[in-house]
Amino acid sequence: MIIWLASYPKSGNTWVRSILTSLFFSKDGNVDFKHLNSFPKYPNPEHLIEFTKDLHSFDEMSKYWLASQEKLNLNQKTNFLKTHHLLAAWKNNNFTNSKNTLGAIYIVRDPRTVFTSVKNHFSYTDEEALKMMLDKNWSLINGIKTMLSSWGQHYFSWVKNNKNVLLIKYEDMVNDLRKEIYKILDYLNKLNIKTNFSEERINNCIKTSSFSNFQDMEKKGLFDEYLIGDDNQKKTFFKFGEKNDFKILLNEKIRYRLEKEFKKEMKELNYL
Repeated sequence: MIIWLASYPKSGNTWVRSILTSLFFSKDGNVDFKHLNSFPKYPNPEHLIEFTKDLHSFDEMSKYWLASQEKLNLNQKTNFLKTHHLLAAWKNNNFTNSKNTLGAIYIVRDPRTVFTSVKNHFSYTDEEALKMMLDKNWSLINGIKTMLSSWGQHYFSWVKNNKNVLLIKYEDMVNDLRKEIYKILDYLNKLNIKTNFSEERINNCIKTSSFSNFQDMEKKGLFDEYLIGDDNQKKTFFKFGEKNDFKILLNEKIRYRLEKEFKKEMKELNYL
């Protein structure tokens, strides 16, 4: 059965994935990006290519979402999958279902800081980044088309349409990472996933999952989930971290627009 690590882009999914893969697969709990593939991204071309060659059409791909997940689950193991995909149906084809899904961890981040990271990550202008975050019909294409929608709709789809979801806030991880790790492990225990990791292992994981360490490992070429910019150069993935202060980096007009459009969600999450 699948456990989803779901989020809107640039919200901390890679952080959570790095922590969990290191706890489960490293020798000592130290974060090592080589383990990230143990929790692969979905959808990826290899998940759907045997069902359809058209990886840019939701009309076509949506027919096989469930079939591709059923194939993944044939291993009769717990399959952790990272996704930025909206939890929704397309033409009456559900993205997933209870037969394939055991649970979900949804990582959310203040949209005002997501904006700056999205703008840098995709080399967008202010207008392009704002359109992405507000457009309910927005999709990403990176080898395969991914249904994204707006920041608010994405959050709503996973948290409101899913009875068995654990909500993790990026900001809470920054403030008390240990507490959030144990929250995740408690959730997994309730799903009968064994997480009896030693205190030393968890301590090692916390020490090595700092943003500065992630930056150092990326500079050494140890992180390969980067984008290629228009100049054919690798885009820095770990750019801002805790320095991403919307009060400094975000202009007032964009801040006002985000707070207006996502007022309900931001109040619910205590961002306003």
